Amino acid sequence: MRLAWCHTNLGLRRRPAILYTLLISFMMLVYVLAPVNRRIEHQQDVILKENGESSHSSITTTGTPKIRTRMGWMVINTVNKIPVVQYRGAELTNKSFDERGWLNVKNNPCVEETNKPQPESKCLQITVEIQSRMGNHMFMVAAMIAAANMSGRCSIISPTPMLKVFNLQNITALNKGEWKKTTTKSNWLIFDSGKIAVYNPAVRVLPTCKNVILRGFFQSWKYFHHMKPEIVKQFTFIPKVQEKAKIALSNAVKAVKIAKTATVVGIHVRRGDIIKDPFYKRHGFDVPDARYFFKAMTYFQKKYSNVVFVVATNGIEWSKANLNVVANILGTNVVYLQGNSPEVDMAALAMSDHMIMSLGTYSWWAAYLCKGEVIYFSGYPRDGSIMGGKLKKADYYLPYWIGMK
Repeated sequence: MRLAWCHTNLGLRRRPAILYTLLISFMMLVYVLAPVNRRIEHQQDVILKENGESSHSSITTTGTPKIRTRMGWMVINTVNKIPVVQYRGAELTNKSFDERGWLNVKNNPCVEETNKPQPESKCLQITVEIQSRMGNHMFMVAAMIAAANMSGRCSIISPTPMLKVFNLQNITALNKGEWKKTTTKSNWLIFDSGKIAVYNPAVRVLPTCKNVILRGFFQSWKYFHHMKPEIVKQFTFIPKVQEKAKIALSNAVKAVKIAKTATVVGIHVRRGDIIKDPFYKRHGFDVPDARYFFKAMTYFQKKYSNVVFVVATNGIEWSKANLNVVANILGTNVVYLQGNSPEVDMAALAMSDHMIMSLGTYSWWAAYLCKGEVIYFSGYPRDGSIMGGKLKKADYYLPYWIGMK
């Protein structure tokens, strides 16, 4: 009995020592992690990459922002209501950490400049690298306008045909030499959109101490749709283009001798280069056939009265050979826009009551500027193709557009 009592008593005496050891261990852990928390709390921004390099970062827009270090996911507090970018751990370089494996804020050029007072008149700038043709230009400029609006930046732009087509406002246009000279200075960073038509939410959190060059195609409505009225205002065609488009539509309706209350449905048929160049077929640019247009035209013919289909195309022979047959089957009217510039045709399609798309960014923007219902070809891009891996349909096509094929 005595031996048992001694054993129990010894156990009672050891419990305070165990609790004391656990408390000391916890305090040491807090002490070790404290420098990381202090560093993270003062980091407003994480740069994308230095000028000339791309970034494929992503952010968390809801919940508590975090960043992955070698010690695991660490919570990052927001500073002045600005969330910090959340990087995927595999994309952080060795320079992002110090010798202890903690986030190294010294490699962030914004950290040292964040707390410096900036002149009120100074405006950080944003621009975009213009490439390809007008439809692509429109995506790039729309993304720039939205990013400038979110981050309070001034927009500059290099030469683009858009300047002769739209009444772009609050955007400073520079010649090629001026733009290159301005954007090659050390205070510029490049933000790369990544995949062609997959939304990259990291654009919402741009560095607060650097000017930014947007690089990529930005082919997603998610970059700018939250401010559609402003985008539509920016992409208002100049009066000369609007007038020609109005005349073209008016003549189209008169040609079929239909009532003034006609429902005009614009149709864009893309053929030409996308048919002749095997590159497009190989990469998944399948073009819609006559069955698609039959389904789309039937939809509008049944839903509305006095329908007139107005076609803009770069394949007039194929369009007449196929769409005239469809029109005869449906007992409806189809007319063709011919002899106009691409911007006049786009303006005419945008002025239509509704729109049937083909594929490509030109067709996309004509539909976006149209105020009515939109039917798109859901067969683009082809599933499993190269382009299919670069375009996310939920990011590219608006959710209320109607897909058919």
